[in-house]
Amino acid sequence: MGSELPYTINDADNHFTEPDDCFVRYIDPKDKDLAITPVRTPDGKRMQLFAGKPSKFMSSESNQTVFSDEALKEMLGTADFHRTDADDDGPRMTVIPGSDLNRLNPLKGMNEEERKAFVQEFRNKAEAFGNRDLRLALMDEQGIDKAFMFPAAAHDIEYEFVDNIPALYANIRAFNRWMGEEVGFVAEDRMFLPPYIAFADPDLAVKELKQVIKDGAKVIQTKSGHAHGGKDNPYGGRSLADPIFDEFWNICNDANIRLAVHLGGTDYQKYGADWSEDPNAVFGDFTAFQWMHYWGDRTAFELTSALILQNFFGRFPNMKVCLSELGTVWLPYTCRKMDHAFLMGRKAKWAPNGRLDARPSEIFRKHFIVAPYPEENVQRVVAEIGIEPIVFGSDFPHGEGLAYPGKYAAAQLGGFSDADVKLIMRDNMENFLAGAGE
Repeated sequence: MGSELPYTINDADNHFTEPDDCFVRYIDPKDKDLAITPVRTPDGKRMQLFAGKPSKFMSSESNQTVFSDEALKEMLGTADFHRTDADDDGPRMTVIPGSDLNRLNPLKGMNEEERKAFVQEFRNKAEAFGNRDLRLALMDEQGIDKAFMFPAAAHDIEYEFVDNIPALYANIRAFNRWMGEEVGFVAEDRMFLPPYIAFADPDLAVKELKQVIKDGAKVIQTKSGHAHGGKDNPYGGRSLADPIFDEFWNICNDANIRLAVHLGGTDYQKYGADWSEDPNAVFGDFTAFQWMHYWGDRTAFELTSALILQNFFGRFPNMKVCLSELGTVWLPYTCRKMDHAFLMGRKAKWAPNGRLDARPSEIFRKHFIVAPYPEENVQRVVAEIGIEPIVFGSDFPHGEGLAYPGKYAAAQLGGFSDADVKLIMRDNMENFLAGAGE
């Protein structure tokens, strides 16, 4: 189902499925015991071990599995990696694209026969979700020219290894090596897989940055919210604009590297202790309060306001930031509050005389692009922020994503002129990428 527009579209929030053994295959041999390793539990369920430990992100305290040394040995086997059944080699599709949406749910109004045909269509396409050439062909079919594609493992890797920095960087190196060697950080100038960078160790962050730039990266990614607090404060945080990272950002600024930030696991639930919530709760156990305050919006507006109000762009004027899968509900409020602080004369940290050169909302429009969630009210955010930063993001092939990205404009952008629709669906992201890595 191609684009129903007279031009191909650009997609700022798409996803690529990494092979579950990529860490084991690409990690340095000396670090093999630290690798993220896919296994089957004794009862046959798939899971990953993180340096030999079950995931902290998705496991519930009520059903947290703690394995004995004997069970772990059985699961891991005597080889570095082993598959437990023939199905492991084939493509897997655990969700149906668009099935978690409401108004734009593609299954809406279908009869049983049509639903089965729809599911089969995407089962047949599942191999393309993690295959470079097949994915480029699927992009052609969907009418997509360029896309940022985020492999899933990067979204929670810092949460899993918050207190194990050697394992964090060993697995990031393996992950980026897989990405660069088997897919490419930039495939045919169309498919952009941003290598992941963690900021727990400024020197190791610089080392990884230099390597991925050498290997062809034009866009890098990191998590939303504050950076890791460092080896002496693993459960704390630091701003990405902190001068401790200036060497890193100077390299990015000189090389015109773009920064992409995607929704993922953070430790923000620690702040719930002040609200009678469990600060150690994992994502799968979040209460409504925790989900509202610590999953997405707060991490986005704190990161955005830190970069602007701490003079990041005054110091690194070539930097541009893409916010993917973080929505826009929080954005009008954030820009109003930043502008208010600016007009009140509040000091901007790490800025000459504490002053910014422009209103924060103007800085945002110049340096950011952001993709609304598929069912958000785009007219509302454009009325407050302007159209310059708004880009299309399909979140394909996730359950809350769009099964047919080309249908989005007709469904959600009916109140815009043709010229403005083209800005959102293509040109704003095209402008963001212009000169990247040059």
